[in-house]
Amino acid sequence: MSELPKGFDHAVVDPKWDAFWESIGAFKADPDSNRPGFSMVLPPPNVTGSLHMGHALNHTLPDIVARWKRMQGFDVLWLPGTDHAGIATQNVVEKHLAEEGKTRHDLGREAFVARVWEWVKKSHGTITSQMRKLGESVDWSRERFTLDEQLSAAVRRVFVTLYREGLIYRGRYIVNWCPRCRTALSDLEVLHKETAGRLWYVRYPGEDGGPGVTVATTRPETMLGDTAVAVHPDDERYLPLLGRAVVLPIVGRRLPIIADSAVDPAFGTGAVKVTPAHDPNDFQMGLRHNLEQVSVIDEDGRMTAAAGPYAGQDRFRARAAVVVELEHLVKTESRHAGLFDFFLEVRNAASQIVDRTSLADLLERNRRVLAQR
Repeated sequence: MSELPKGFDHAVVDPKWDAFWESIGAFKADPDSNRPGFSMVLPPPNVTGSLHMGHALNHTLPDIVARWKRMQGFDVLWLPGTDHAGIATQNVVEKHLAEEGKTRHDLGREAFVARVWEWVKKSHGTITSQMRKLGESVDWSRERFTLDEQLSAAVRRVFVTLYREGLIYRGRYIVNWCPRCRTALSDLEVLHKETAGRLWYVRYPGEDGGPGVTVATTRPETMLGDTAVAVHPDDERYLPLLGRAVVLPIVGRRLPIIADSAVDPAFGTGAVKVTPAHDPNDFQMGLRHNLEQVSVIDEDGRMTAAAGPYAGQDRFRARAAVVVELEHLVKTESRHAGLFDFFLEVRNAASQIVDRTSLADLLERNRRVLAQR
């Protein structure tokens, strides 16, 4: 009898058992089996790098379930796969290019896409190797990648179906926009960074020559897209001004003073500028009050023609220029801690929009039907 090793050598044990399980098809699901079926889909790791400790935990728990179900006599399918991760993978590749002193524009579209696929292949190999070392009892014969043709075809089919049923339509909506990537990002792809920012107080003179109102803002450059000033309907300080108008400095646009319960009377002066094209809350307020949407920052992060004398300027350069122009109107300036990201823009852009209300109603009806069965 050979002597047991004094220590556990995973470099020897891991590949031995992985090869053994593979050779006997230990984890292959049999669609023709007479045993009761049990299936799970592994949440596909992103091909942005390698697995971390969180993956080790979240892969171990379903592995325990899969093995327990096999012991109970179920024919188990635990489906593995990886996710392309979209813009996240693109950003990883671009960071590596930056280390070489290059950009995706230097490579051109085809060469850059080829470079991304090289990264995907490398990352995928690392991830699957780690999964095998963890001993995950997945059915490798059914492994999928979220850009496989079968999956891409399914996505297109569902998209077209939803479009034809009116549940997806093209329209304009507020999105998280990256001027560098020139694309919209989902809320899940946005990292909010808490920073110390400045809160500027700017006086908007009354249309009738009166003192008007003073508003507070952290984004002086977006004031060029203001289309109203809002106050809380119960704020007695501004009740006499409701229905009147002020004049937007620099641009000279007439801004009605409106009442909306979304305004926090304790923030700043209690009067807020409304920029429907560049703020999600203002966008909703604009819909409620039928306000014009004036976009002053374009897809490249530069000021549009609607920004008047600042047209064509970078948004941050325009911010500094606007502050200089408004110096005689600025009442005070204080430090303000808020959640905002200096790199992304919130802007009104043409998008594919999902009719969530109709889908929610459909899901609710189906839930009731299933509950009755």
